[in-house]
This record gives sequence, structure tokens and C-alpha cells, in this order.
Amino acid sequence: MAGARRVLVVGGGIAGLTLAVALRRHGIDVDVAEIQPRWNVLGVGISLTGPTLRALKSIDLIDPCVAVSFGFDRIIFADATGREFDALRLPRLCGPDYPATVAIGRPALHDVLIRAAERLGVAVWLGTTASKLDQAGDAVEVTFSNGSRNSYDAVIGCDGAHSRVRNLVFGDPAARSFTGLAVWRATMPRSPDVECMQMFYGPHTKAGVNPHSRDEMFLFLVQPISSGDRLPPDRMHLLLLEQLGDFSGRVLEHARAHITDPAKVDYRPMDAFLLPPPWHRGHVAVIGDAAHTTTPHLATGAGIAIEDAVVLAEMLADGGPVPNIFERFVERRFARCRLVVETAVRLGEMEKDTSIPIQAHFDLMRSTFRKLAEPI
Repeated sequence: MAGARRVLVVGGGIAGLTLAVALRRHGIDVDVAEIQPRWNVLGVGISLTGPTLRALKSIDLIDPCVAVSFGFDRIIFADATGREFDALRLPRLCGPDYPATVAIGRPALHDVLIRAAERLGVAVWLGTTASKLDQAGDAVEVTFSNGSRNSYDAVIGCDGAHSRVRNLVFGDPAARSFTGLAVWRATMPRSPDVECMQMFYGPHTKAGVNPHSRDEMFLFLVQPISSGDRLPPDRMHLLLLEQLGDFSGRVLEHARAHITDPAKVDYRPMDAFLLPPPWHRGHVAVIGDAAHTTTPHLATGAGIAIEDAVVLAEMLADGGPVPNIFERFVERRFARCRLVVETAVRLGEMEKDTSIPIQAHFDLMRSTFRKLAEPI
């Protein structure tokens, strides 16, 4: 039975483009179908921790990512007044020439990925997704939303938490779990006091800042909520300022002064989701958020999606029956992804219980980062 010589990746986000690049590095032909009609990358910044940088290094993407990001080696923990009480030192898993972790703007990361995909000859189709998947023998006949058809050795859904591919293959096998939390984010000029990620624990919420370039940083704030209702778009900045009322200190005062435009404030209720094994049926599989959606408490959601992509491409390049490769892939990845999803949810639950000492948050994060530093 032949291996995968031609692969369809559904979804042109972080997981999908990383997978496309990784597959082309191994000489496998790739098409990417992205449902959005044009690239319009939303969101503020994300973190790429040491394990993620290690995965990117293996497919020659670490240098362009580091070049457009902000690197640091620690996370500062502080109280609501800005008084530092501890710091988490992060290991340089990629050697002394690279930072332990970086923060990067989502548009900047996407630009790195799409440019690499284009240089490697990946065919990217915008405004298109898979509408029907018919498996016969060693092939998947794909009918696209524009009516065209094509045949592939493997189809991989990288199309997010609301994955079309997952629903085509599995139905909707498990509901996403509402965590009772929402995250606010806003981009602003970087304060000179911010040289690494800083987290501030208040009486009701947790706030933080993360520098993602020499000139910019993003604010994040995690708020307990009772429902996922939408908020009035014209008042987003005012509502975020209300949530910051419990905090003081130079860093968050700087942030407060730059929250003036409701259009630049992002608010998202947080869900978590972990697809039970298998993550595949025959020659069709899902990875990234389509298989495991996590909250941002470990700054590792994009990281484990990138790892998924790098590992799966490596395994497909080794050859063999595609369903067997998918099965071994899930065996290799499931425990690690479950660790991230379940730990992140646990940290969120701890944030809602103000009787839990902040040191417990710190200890759980440190032990989890130590586990994630192990080889993938």
C-alpha cells in the first residue's frame, strides 16, 4: 500500500500552513484549501515557547520567526499593584543563539508561514473548502465548495475548533466545553518597563502584558463570566477599562492610557475541546484546534498545533499505509495534547477560586513547562 505522495490540507491557519511547509520540506506535494476569500489575519499576539521554537527550527522557520518577534527568557509574576513576587525562568531549548521563547504578532507569523509555503510551491486556494469526502481504496475523492473535484492520498483537517473536516468525518462527536472564562486582548505601544511576559493577579481577574516586537506589546485579561453572550461593540474599550480597575502600577497604567478605541479590543469567551482517539478515519485526519482546542493559560495552543504539523509531516515522509501512520501519530501526540488542554483548564478553574494561593498557579505552570520541554 503506497504512502502519501499528494496531500490536501484544509485550513490555512497556523496548523495548516505549518503542515504544508513541513510536508514540502519532505518532498510531498500539498494543496491548501482556505475558506476565507482573502487573507485577513485577526487577533493580536501569541507566544511561541521553547518546544514550539524547537519544532519550527526543524523545518527551517525559526530564524524568520525570531526576526519579527520579541524574545525573552522569563515570565514575571506580580500582584495587582505590580509588585513582583516570583519569576519563571524558561530554558533555551534551541541553544544559546535563540531566546527561550518569543511573542509574535499573528499577522507577522502568518506572513512568515505563507511566504515559506509560496517559496516551496504549495498551491493555496482561497475561498474554498472541502464539502464532501469520499474514500475509496487508498484515495480520498474530494468535492470542493466551488464544485471542483480532486483525488488525494491523505486529507488533513486543520480548520479550527469548528472544523468542517471533523464534522464530515465524525459528525460532531463531542461538544466544546464552555470554561466560564473570557479573555480580553488589546495591542498598544510597548512600555519600556516590559522586557518579557508579565502577569498580574488581582482580586477578581488576571491581567498580563507580552511584548511582541520592539515597538508593540499586547495586553491580556482573563475574566470569569457566566455566559458567552456578545458585548456591545462600541463599548469594548470601556468594558475592558472597567476590568482593569483592580490593577495599578506603571505597566498597567501605561496599558490603560492606550485603551481608547473599541475596534482595537478583542473579547472572546473561552472553550476547551479534546477529541477522543482516533483523530482519523481511513485517509482523513484532523490536527491542531480541530482535534484539541485549549485556553491560552499555558501560551501553548498554537505551539501544540505547530508540533502536530511537524510530527505528522515527518511520519508521513517515512512512508507506509496512511491509516497506520495516522494511528501512530495519535498514539504519539494524544497524551501531550491532553496535558496542555487539561492543565490550561485547571489553571482557569484555579483563577476562579480566589482561595487558591497564587504560588499554586506558579508551581503548576512550572511543572507543566518542564514536561513540555521533553522531546516531542
